[in-house]
Amino acid sequence: METNKMEQLYQEIANILVNIVPEEWKKILLYAEYREGYKKVYFYYFPETGDKPIYSLDIVDLFTIDEDELEELEDELYKCFSRLWEEFKEQEQEQWTNLTFILENTGKMKINYGYENLSEISPVEKQDKWEAEYLK
Repeated sequence: METNKMEQLYQEIANILVNIVPEEWKKILLYAEYREGYKKVYFYYFPETGDKPIYSLDIVDLFTIDEDELEELEDELYKCFSRLWEEFKEQEQEQWTNLTFILENTGKMKINYGYENLSEISPVEKQDKWEAEYLK
């Protein structure tokens, strides 16, 4: 199995996240969902000071940042997950439907893959369930 490409993609994802988050942080927890015709990516991060997570969509409201640059980075993030999903297909591995990518400020990464059919569950319900599990 060609894990080198996957490792490069994990590193690229981590680098993009580091470039998106506008302050020092302890941990980033990202949710990605991918299937034919549907893509969703969002994340939360825990700032270095404080215990309350910051939602990725709130970054533009909380910080003065270049929104065009942020949009480019988000596009790159989506492309990375598309390539990762395709890589699973090329390696003849079961393609995930969703994943949780956990990145700590030490550089440690953890990825939890999910394979269940999520097409019948509303996006709000999925996000609520994920938040309840990972943002305890």
